[in-house]
Amino acid sequence: MISDRQLSILNAIVEDYVDLGQPIGSKTLIERHKLNVSPATIRNEMKQLEDLELIEKTHTSSGRFPSELGIRYYVNRLLKETSHQQQTKMQRLKDLLIENHYDISSTLSDFANELSIASQYTTLVMRPDHKKDIINNIHLIRANAYLVIMVVVFSSGHVEHLHLASKVPLPNEELTKISNFVTAKYNEWNNHHFENELNAFVKSEIEKDFIKEMMNMIDVHFDDQSNGIFMGGKVKLIDALNESNVSSIQPILQYLESNKITQLLDEMSNSSINVRIGHEIESSLSDISIVTSEYHIDDRLKGQIAVIGPTAMNYQNVIRLLNTIW
Repeated sequence: MISDRQLSILNAIVEDYVDLGQPIGSKTLIERHKLNVSPATIRNEMKQLEDLELIEKTHTSSGRFPSELGIRYYVNRLLKETSHQQQTKMQRLKDLLIENHYDISSTLSDFANELSIASQYTTLVMRPDHKKDIINNIHLIRANAYLVIMVVVFSSGHVEHLHLASKVPLPNEELTKISNFVTAKYNEWNNHHFENELNAFVKSEIEKDFIKEMMNMIDVHFDDQSNGIFMGGKVKLIDALNESNVSSIQPILQYLESNKITQLLDEMSNSSINVRIGHEIESSLSDISIVTSEYHIDDRLKGQIAVIGPTAMNYQNVIRLLNTIW
């Protein structure tokens, strides 16, 4: 436990280091924060914080900068304070859905870019798991003798178009019959009921195979999409690095473009705001932080947002922004 004055000094060092991008000395702290204490007192308190490994001293100046441990201490206090604050929730995602005619990919791409502009950092928006959405309708439209377009309409308003080949030409009335059957049964089926009801519905093995292929295509398609990630402002991550840590950009980009980031977002997935700092993410990543939160398309369908920046991130602004998102 540190004293109130030491906490104030630690907070000031973190925030000044974020603003100025350079080690902070006692004179800077007094001038910027109008502290009514002597430089010697500040230096003594800074020495105590250094002994606790909350701040570090450079070899080239008398200034200090926050360690990962110090940033974690600062962030924990910030999360605790903001958890009690009431925030006006932003409905921008719903507006974007309407503007993009309920096209999820376009909506989430625009959402990622808007969040990047608002936060001034790189953002990731993870596609929601559509298995948790409810299929309202499945329509089958014959494009030609052997090609069928399957239109899947979800209760969230999301629509998907899938292409399905049939081994034999299926007349329009047969496609309507199949689409009505699958629509009525899809959300309540399990494997046992599926086989029984399918056998009762149709005798033709060709049509059975066609319906099974429909079901498989829906499952595979949404399995593939569940890991979809939309990125906004990738260049901001490069801009945020300085000459002392620019060499770390390659492992950072490799990490973001691997499936590790998806696994991390799954681990951090809950309704509260979570922060991972430097080595908490991975041993090779010492220069970035990731702040995550949930977004909701409706009460059932939700995904993850991640804001990615340097460890010297403006956590106050980012946490305040994510607190406004529903």
